[in-house]
Amino acid sequence: MNLRAVFLLNLVQDVNILRPLVHMARESHGYTPVLLISAQFFGRDRLGIWRNEIDEICAATGASQHVYNNEFEAFEHLGGSGIIFAGSESHLPAHITTHNVFRYAPATYLRVTLQHGYECVGFRHSADHTLAHGPTATFGADLICAWFDREHLTALDLSQAGKVVVTGPSALLQMPTDSVTRAPQAPGIVCENLHSVRLRMAGNFKLEFVDAFATFCNQLAQRDQRVVLRPHPGGQYVLKNKVPLPRNALINNAPMYRLDMRQFAYGISAPSSVLVDMVLAGIPTAVWTDRDGAMDASSYAGLHTVSGPGDWLDFATSAQADPAPYLERQQLFLKRSGMPLDPADVFARYSEIFTAANRLRLANPGAARERERILFVANGNVPTLQLSFEKPLAAAVARGELVTCLITEPELRANMETGTLDAWLSTTLASFDPTQIVFCRYSGPGGAQIIDWARAEQVPVLYHIDDDLLAIPKDIGERKHALHNAPERLEAVRLLLGAADLVYVSTEALKMRLAEQVPDAQLQAGAIYCSGNVIRRPVPGPARKVGYMASADHAHNLTMIMPAIVSLLDRNPEVVFELFGSIPCPPELERFGKRISTAPPIANYEHFLQEFARLEWDIGICPLTPIPFNLMKANTKWVEYTSAGAAVVASRGGVYDECCADGAGRLAGTTEEWLEALELLVRDEGARLAQVKHAQQKLEESYSLSQLREQVLAILGDCRNRAALRAPSAHQQGMVTTDA
Repeated sequence: MNLRAVFLLNLVQDVNILRPLVHMARESHGYTPVLLISAQFFGRDRLGIWRNEIDEICAATGASQHVYNNEFEAFEHLGGSGIIFAGSESHLPAHITTHNVFRYAPATYLRVTLQHGYECVGFRHSADHTLAHGPTATFGADLICAWFDREHLTALDLSQAGKVVVTGPSALLQMPTDSVTRAPQAPGIVCENLHSVRLRMAGNFKLEFVDAFATFCNQLAQRDQRVVLRPHPGGQYVLKNKVPLPRNALINNAPMYRLDMRQFAYGISAPSSVLVDMVLAGIPTAVWTDRDGAMDASSYAGLHTVSGPGDWLDFATSAQADPAPYLERQQLFLKRSGMPLDPADVFARYSEIFTAANRLRLANPGAARERERILFVANGNVPTLQLSFEKPLAAAVARGELVTCLITEPELRANMETGTLDAWLSTTLASFDPTQIVFCRYSGPGGAQIIDWARAEQVPVLYHIDDDLLAIPKDIGERKHALHNAPERLEAVRLLLGAADLVYVSTEALKMRLAEQVPDAQLQAGAIYCSGNVIRRPVPGPARKVGYMASADHAHNLTMIMPAIVSLLDRNPEVVFELFGSIPCPPELERFGKRISTAPPIANYEHFLQEFARLEWDIGICPLTPIPFNLMKANTKWVEYTSAGAAVVASRGGVYDECCADGAGRLAGTTEEWLEALELLVRDEGARLAQVKHAQQKLEESYSLSQLREQVLAILGDCRNRAALRAPSAHQQGMVTTDA
């Protein structure tokens, strides 16, 4: 069963906060989205705006929607397991509806509360918040997603500190990124939040704001200028109270994610999170405060302030004439805020929560499960082990269905050199008592003894291999060639290929090659080798970053297309080229100076993926020289580039042909084809965005983590079945001894 991502909608502004995560749940992580809507929600949505938005979200994501009157009705829709998000949740009366759902939610769900405003109860209070609600608030969530770190969470209760995860505002995930041209006579925008505690706790400032706005509009009318007024989505004060508006004041009541703030010449608001939206949009922004300064606007210190209508007019005039000084102050404000502001970074932070919930797959504490014990044997904690087993099996490990242990070549070799290998293995194997043994790309010592023990104990043995380890060419480097072609390593690989109950192979091409070399090997290839999920969407705009991610043994592949890379950089001076991994920088690129950059390899695969996404490459290259060894490679780079939002150009005639089909990548052979494909993606924004869209759709449909998990579990099951069918005589006939 797929994990469920449940979103609690109680206040109308919850839609704005949760909408990007609904899309993320479905599109990037494969969750089944469910919207649980409180009955009170529709009473607050008097104009029906948000009902339409919910229908649109459901149509776009396939989410189901259900209305609940109380926490018990909500509980009926919380079957299975997954994650629950609330856009407004605390013990306070205004949030008690969602708070009670969290209190009664099954233990199979991870509960997550989002900070929904720059000033937000339980996170950061103004003096007016404290007067209205007290100095702090508590949450029913397991995790609370904050916009900034502890230093800025001035209202955080100490009991909640361990729940904090700094994600940044979810609204950053749905801000417009395409170019916009502001009209010469563009109006400003004024946002009202007259329902807020800020305008009633230290005094009644509503009339003062309304009067200032009316006078300001009259002054603008004399200049034949207009202004847009946006009511607060929840308060709707000017509409509910039928406040008379000047003729040159235009109402815009659209959700924030449908309103491109960049089109306005300036923005004015009383203290509210919308000020942050204005600042992020890059328009001159002013904070309205009352004449006597009784209202607390200290959280927005550093932004320009206005009070009376004369201040409003002076600001509007100055902001339109020379916005630069305001924008400079606003950048400093953002820097001091401590908020993560890079959308890709914010996406990655929320992605970690989805990934964590997927791994946990929280089980009912009363549900007992039988445990499988898998012993991995590998040269080290190599990327192949992380990609092929640790990542897809992590959820089962977290649920207690699997227990794993890793023995590495250095451990085995150290005991072999001291003459204690047999005794150490005997103790280690008996202590862990595995139900299955998986050799992952292994070529070191000790294989014969472990096979011997497994046969005696009737423990299934799987060998996983993702390269032709019997024919490593010199092309990947003299050192690696010598290492892998050492007679003892070739003997170890042949032993494992022949003795394993099943050999799990990364590609069909490699399966065919190994069948020629070891005819008796029980070979099975997986449909996919590397899973992926969308970590970053492609960014509209000119393509500037082209990159290659590889280890040092791929230098020959890069050398093959170096003439095309050099020509690309010569003909497109705005383009930079980046290398990620241990691959050395070719001398041909040295003359390009700062336009060439490198990033060192990262051993942990998940950390590597997150860091890779932060590089924000527009284009990633996958060159492979046409040698037999490369024809058996997997399409891992296509998966990783696509996950990170980079368009792929790859070598034709190999593993990339299938994944790049149907517009999901571009294939090249000659230098001319490589240059043509790269320049097309650099110069044609539409072609690049369309290609990545197709690629990420294919990634989500055919390379998901759940698909790889099912494949790996099926392989492990097949291995167990084959071992069980082996006759007792076969055990004796196939016995491998330490003398073999």
